[in-house]
Amino acid sequence: MRFLELFKFVTGRPMVSKQKTREEWEEFAEEIFEKVGQALDHWCWEVSGDPAIVCYEAHADKDLYELAEEFVGWSDFGITEEDLELLREMPDDIYERYSKRMQNAVERVIKELEKKYGRPEEEF
Repeated sequence: MRFLELFKFVTGRPMVSKQKTREEWEEFAEEIFEKVGQALDHWCWEVSGDPAIVCYEAHADKDLYELAEEFVGWSDFGITEEDLELLREMPDDIYERYSKRMQNAVERVIKELEKKYGRPEEEF
């Protein structure tokens, strides 16, 4: 048994490893991107109570960390405090690319919803 395996066994949870290869960081970024996207979709369509387009617009300017932080602990999506720690340690170029990708995806959803359903009427 290796030391890290022993530590996992003793603590009952995996260690957060900041020593990742670029490929591992990319895999993590893709995984967290998907988890956050699923959580945001669920929130906007099933939970928020606002029209979906309004919900997405409220999240359009948030970066990947802010969105992940919003959904930490939701068992359906598996975003953890350890994920947040890894996001803080992720190489800047990978983080920026996936944050921008998330913002672009949210903006595309907003455009598609607007095209399909139009703008919701505002209440005064």
